[in-house]
Amino acid sequence: MKKENLVANTEAAPLEPNALPFDPALPGTALLHQPTQLRETLSRLLAGWLGPEANLLVTRIAIRHIAPGKRCSAELELTLGQEMDAPSDHRRLLAKIYSEDQGAKVYETLRELRRRGLGAGRFIVPQPLAYDRARHLLLLDWAEGQSLSSMFLASPDFSPGVEGAAAWLLSLHTCGVTSGRRYTFSRHLHTLHIWRQLLTEVFPEAEHRLSDLLGWIEERGRALSGWTPGPTHRDISPGHLVVHGDQLAGLDFDEFCQYDPLFDVAHFAAHLRFLGLTHFGSLRRFDWLADRFQASYKAGTQQYSTERVRLYEAISYFKLARIVAVVQRPKGWEWIGAALLREALGRVTA
Repeated sequence: MKKENLVANTEAAPLEPNALPFDPALPGTALLHQPTQLRETLSRLLAGWLGPEANLLVTRIAIRHIAPGKRCSAELELTLGQEMDAPSDHRRLLAKIYSEDQGAKVYETLRELRRRGLGAGRFIVPQPLAYDRARHLLLLDWAEGQSLSSMFLASPDFSPGVEGAAAWLLSLHTCGVTSGRRYTFSRHLHTLHIWRQLLTEVFPEAEHRLSDLLGWIEERGRALSGWTPGPTHRDISPGHLVVHGDQLAGLDFDEFCQYDPLFDVAHFAAHLRFLGLTHFGSLRRFDWLADRFQASYKAGTQQYSTERVRLYEAISYFKLARIVAVVQRPKGWEWIGAALLREALGRVTA
């Protein structure tokens, strides 16, 4: 669906039934089709944020992302005023609808992170505004600005961006938050074996290489155990960091956990190179930026391990290959997926 077909005044011009998603596994999506109830629900949940005199007139909806059966993200533009023809105020927020109660965990995680120093200053996370447990609906303040991924694509020499990303990650990793689920390498390895089966169906000729790769990951992971768990984003990428002036905001904490923070370092670097592959046809396009990012992070910590980062890079490229070949299937997915698997295997022999 084109974006313009997903943006509409849900009060004055209701959308066609197929323009907005409805997923029975995501109970909150039904609310997107009920403009009056949506307005009443938002007015109730956001009373403190909107203010006592606020009158919510219209809500406009733009779908940002949907993973069927798992979650849906929508941008909401709220129009506030006394009546339709009077001067009005506009506010934006992000609504995330989950299949289960994960939104409650994200809500508490963001509250804790903001209390631990990521609520003001240069490095921040979004303000959680409300959570509706009945609909599994999480409401977040909108992060104004431009994503690092779009900035790198517009200006590939934007080196301050990777230094800022490294500094933001260090702030997250050293914030002292101890809440969140405990993730383990064994659990990670279990997931990778499931992905190997899926990738083998897509790339049957790579079955033995995939098995060798997983064997190496398991061997190296167990040999490099002993790290101390800490706050870990676990899905960080240039697209999840937004620049607004001198401020850098980190987004999407659905995967937040207590794990090895160096996984974030490898994951970000892999996604930076992935950006070069998908937009310029080369994993080497942003090599120097990825190297600079890792060097900047390393300079700010005494807990850096090149061996663990290399291990997690192999896992990250493996993950990206699974997303490209099994989930997204973009144009040219075969050669993109094969290139990512080669890069993952390259970490074995590096």
